[in-house]
Amino acid sequence: MKNFISFLIFLLFAWLAMWWYYSCDWCTTNNNQNPSVVNNEKVNSDAEALTKKAYEDSIKVANLESSTYSIKDDKDQDVLTFTNRLQTNNQDGKVFIPSTYNGFEEQIADYLGNNQDEELIIDGFETPKEKNAGTNLGFSRANYIKNLLVNAGINGDRILTEGKEKEYSYEYNGKYYDGISLTFNTLSESRLAEVEKSVANRTLYSNFGEKTFKADATLSNYALELKNYLNKYPNKSVQIVGHTDDIGSAEANLWYGKERAKNVKNYLISQGIASSKLKALSKGESNPIVPNTNDENRAQNRRIEIIVN
Repeated sequence: MKNFISFLIFLLFAWLAMWWYYSCDWCTTNNNQNPSVVNNEKVNSDAEALTKKAYEDSIKVANLESSTYSIKDDKDQDVLTFTNRLQTNNQDGKVFIPSTYNGFEEQIADYLGNNQDEELIIDGFETPKEKNAGTNLGFSRANYIKNLLVNAGINGDRILTEGKEKEYSYEYNGKYYDGISLTFNTLSESRLAEVEKSVANRTLYSNFGEKTFKADATLSNYALELKNYLNKYPNKSVQIVGHTDDIGSAEANLWYGKERAKNVKNYLISQGIASSKLKALSKGESNPIVPNTNDENRAQNRRIEIIVN
């Protein structure tokens, strides 16, 4: 289908070139000695070359968009495969994710959830010219993907980003395919220690106080990490501490904090963590991390802290 569309584009360009050639008087003058004729032959030749290039480019783009991209592991085995390629551009550090990547974030989250000893490495590429200009576009592109994944609930400590230099050109209307590389990698001992530290001390934000409480992606992904951590360290226990802002009375906030902590505790139990390892507590409004001076700060203070001892 895409090749057919490319063929239609070629026909359109060919028709425009022919129309341009035959619709003007100077194009049809049969005088080889006339400089305008010579000039027109060059113009027509250039038009044909542009038409041919446009057609060839459309074929290349169609082939790229129908090809597959795989996220591999450190043994160079395909782990996740998607149709089409991630695209970068020559304007900024954003990355275009094709609609065919439906469930992109969720698939990565599921893989990392089921492979707790692995991390994701994201390399963003930039041209030598971009690097010399100090734009850090490679790093920005890698972080663009990381932010999408973190917002989808994946632990950012399990994602490493790096900007790398690569020689390429933005030959498709200012776009480049394959400007990003993603690889799953087995955690080294030092990296594993960093990740485990983040699991043992985690702050969560969610609608913990809703009557119809439902775990968000961050909590559901964290539950997998915590369960794995407790299986590895069976003698450890977990404190779930609820915190609130200062709206309302101190007594009421202490109660709200406890109820929200209990919601999280019950969810963790539903995910297979023993209730005997979990304790729900509350500090109410007594321990803000920022002053309760505006809505944004109050939202930061409404949190759940997980502490593993």
